[in-house]
Amino acid sequence: MSEPITRVLVRAAEFTASGNPRQAIDLLRPALALNPTHAEAWCRLAAAHLDAGEPDPALTAAKRALVLDGDQAWAQRLAALSLSELGRQSEAVVAARESVRRKPTDWRCQVVLSEVLSADPATRTEAVEVARHATALAPTEARAFQVMGDAALRARDWGAAEWAYRAALKLDPTDQDVRANLTTVTRRRTTPHPTPTPDTLTNAQPLAWQALTRVGTLLVAGELLLLLSGMPSPSPLLGWFSGLLVLGALALTCQPLLFTRKTTRQALLQLPRHRPKLATTLALFAASTLLLIGWTIAVALGATTLQPVMFAWFIALAGGAIVVLGGHHKTLKRRK
Repeated sequence: MSEPITRVLVRAAEFTASGNPRQAIDLLRPALALNPTHAEAWCRLAAAHLDAGEPDPALTAAKRALVLDGDQAWAQRLAALSLSELGRQSEAVVAARESVRRKPTDWRCQVVLSEVLSADPATRTEAVEVARHATALAPTEARAFQVMGDAALRARDWGAAEWAYRAALKLDPTDQDVRANLTTVTRRRTTPHPTPTPDTLTNAQPLAWQALTRVGTLLVAGELLLLLSGMPSPSPLLGWFSGLLVLGALALTCQPLLFTRKTTRQALLQLPRHRPKLATTLALFAASTLLLIGWTIAVALGATTLQPVMFAWFIALAGGAIVVLGGHHKTLKRRK
């Protein structure tokens, strides 16, 4: 390595560290024109472009470093971050895993892998574990604990997030971003029913529509049968059938809550607040069931009218129309 390029790299690193990536870029480009095979300089340029919010040229510089004889793990880390910024998450994960493979004991490689894994809800649990490994490799680096906190926050692992953020603040008490995130985590841990994430709501929605489809089918068919069987005057025996119909509707409604995980159960309970169409359908079926309960009691006391059952059937029919035309069908279509 020649002395001039050494001084350029040092100054570029200082510019980037002080928040002046554009000056680092302006310094590195002419140096690379004279030293196009200098791998470290290309990595420095990629890092500066990333700090400047320019992932496209950062990726180009990282790729140049990858074909040269230099620190391949560093170049892969920079490529992973650039790809992630560009929204190419699957490629970013591949590059990050390759950086870990090349330097498994480098905590910075683990940190980058955790960051790109956090972008996908399916790999957020792994992201927390990878970041936890980074903190074990670098117990004095606040950045490792911050990334673990961020990964745990995205995974809604409040305990791990709080622990990581507190550890990061012990190492760097001046980091206001970490302090703000810790406040958020602490507040959510003490909230009895935190707002579910969009991903959790989306995953719970098919279960809710499936249950409502079954409830609607049972109510529409069962109430129609009650109407036909009760003409011209219902017998007390129909009251027993009506009671069984009510119990069946309640059982089908509660079934998703009884046989799902806690997070899914919480999302199902809060889903009507976030999905108006689903809430309307649920309200219609509830009204139909309440009318049926009232009619069942009335029949047991000697009533002979079928009007409540007719109203209940029309209401259930309206709910069923929403399921068929605007709810369950669209949800299944999106999942395909």
